[in-house]
Amino acid sequence: MAGQCSPYSGGIIKTCQVSKSLLARGLTSKTSHIYRPFHTEILKRFLRDVSRRPLRADGGDEERRGRNMGSGEHPQGTSALLEVDGLTVEFPGIRALDSVHFDILPGEVHALVGENGAGKSTLLKVLGGVHRPSSGEVRLSGETYRPRRPADALTAGIAVIYQEFNLYPDLTVAENVFSGREPFGRASRGIRYAEINRRTRELFAVLGVDIDPTATVGSLTVSEQQLVEICKALSVDGRIIVMDEPTAALSADEVAQLLDVVKRLRAEGRSIIYVSHRLDEVFALADRVTVLRDGKHIRTCDIADTDPDGLVRLMVGRDVEAVFHRDEVSEGAVVLELSGVNAGRQLRDISLTVRAGEIVGIGGIAGAGQPELSQVIFGALNVDSGSMALNGQAYRPRNPGDAMARGIGFLHEDRKAAGNLPDLSIRHNLTVSVLDKVRTGFGRLLAMAKENDVYATYHRRLNIKATGPDQLIGQLSGGNQQKVLLGRALAPGGRLLLLNEPTRGVDIGAKAEIHHLINDLTADGAAVLMVSSDLPELLGVSDRVYVMAGGEIVGHLTGPDRTEENVVACATTGRRIFSEELSQR
Repeated sequence: MAGQCSPYSGGIIKTCQVSKSLLARGLTSKTSHIYRPFHTEILKRFLRDVSRRPLRADGGDEERRGRNMGSGEHPQGTSALLEVDGLTVEFPGIRALDSVHFDILPGEVHALVGENGAGKSTLLKVLGGVHRPSSGEVRLSGETYRPRRPADALTAGIAVIYQEFNLYPDLTVAENVFSGREPFGRASRGIRYAEINRRTRELFAVLGVDIDPTATVGSLTVSEQQLVEICKALSVDGRIIVMDEPTAALSADEVAQLLDVVKRLRAEGRSIIYVSHRLDEVFALADRVTVLRDGKHIRTCDIADTDPDGLVRLMVGRDVEAVFHRDEVSEGAVVLELSGVNAGRQLRDISLTVRAGEIVGIGGIAGAGQPELSQVIFGALNVDSGSMALNGQAYRPRNPGDAMARGIGFLHEDRKAAGNLPDLSIRHNLTVSVLDKVRTGFGRLLAMAKENDVYATYHRRLNIKATGPDQLIGQLSGGNQQKVLLGRALAPGGRLLLLNEPTRGVDIGAKAEIHHLINDLTADGAAVLMVSSDLPELLGVSDRVYVMAGGEIVGHLTGPDRTEENVVACATTGRRIFSEELSQR
């Protein structure tokens, strides 16, 4: 029955430390050495092999559906390639996995879903040799599997593509792809750059992507960096490929490309463990799906025997409204106004308004200038011409410090590259936007009591799942990291919030919580400018929508004109739709 699933048996840190971390942010990664030698070997041979055979015209769906048994059981005569039996993983003060059962069959796409903090990433890190279980057993082809490091996982044929990027921003794309196994010339002993550039182009060609191998990774967009990671991971011939939120930062076209690659891998007999919060992807790809909640195995289902609502109920243990719909809006005074703003090549002739009590959405395809718009308002990008006004007064921030001093909160679209400080606690990550408020009366030391007050406020308000204020933010799940950064944006207590992709990488339950929080903030008089690439979110949460293309505003949609079709038409076809003009016709 649709919607039904059967059980599957089976002390204070000195202020100087904060400053140091802020300055060093993004230059190094504490854990990058763990994966660096291995990632580029993960799929290259594999993709070369895969590219030789065409995908079936029907994508193999009938064969896949034929394997589904309706109860999560194995087809007759099929043995599991990987089995997880009673797996428990404990960290100080927390049990991340509690007697979890899970398996995957040869040639199967097995989706793994659950709220942030459900234990999905922990399970993947056990399989990838990063964490060791406290108890339980993992078997690979019937043999006990106990990886002690990521190299062991790769040797055994398990390749993991982690959610957070592990790239060197100052190296080229090709140098990143072949890091640790660069070919050297016999005479010069230098790296054969022509060869790695050529081989990188071949890898991208298999993915249907055109990225310059000689470009530095730091110059790429978030979505392009994600594709580099996927290209690295797909360069080793593995029996089991694990993908942790692989499409979180990809455009619709890039998502479609990736889904095609996953289908090709399945047709080749590879097994895929696919972790995603996007249930449409789960239903498009998966043969079976396993639900985790609070570190426990809840159900394993054949995908043909459930539906999105059923999965959501299993994930969160309650009914959740899939699409948020705004309450009636009571518009207030204009809080922010831009008139003819130009900024380099990124923004041209931008004019818009945001009122108190209003959520204004910014949509468009990747690279249209949406993040740059919020950066201009936040003082991170200089304005060449045009004017801005904040609460009716001329506004021209010299830097983000000016913006925060005026009470503007900012949430970056990329929490790893420009958001969290992974080597600092949740408390310090929350309070970096309000350091003046949490200092002692003696110089510039930080007052722990004041910091803890900030933590207590947002821990409760945002339902952050953590062991306490001293836990490192890097130890949290991606969704809980996002909640901490949202708390940082709220902490200045201003009346204007600039939110870029506020629910990216967040599970459906946390997404609903964030949507209701934003709604409550505007009910108290806050003004919100929200950039989102999620169309249901953009249209369901926003009162008005501006659409951008090529650094310009090409649409302003209100009322009944606020539709997915109009957003897509403005963003992709050059068509201009302005509701105020339509109403005058």
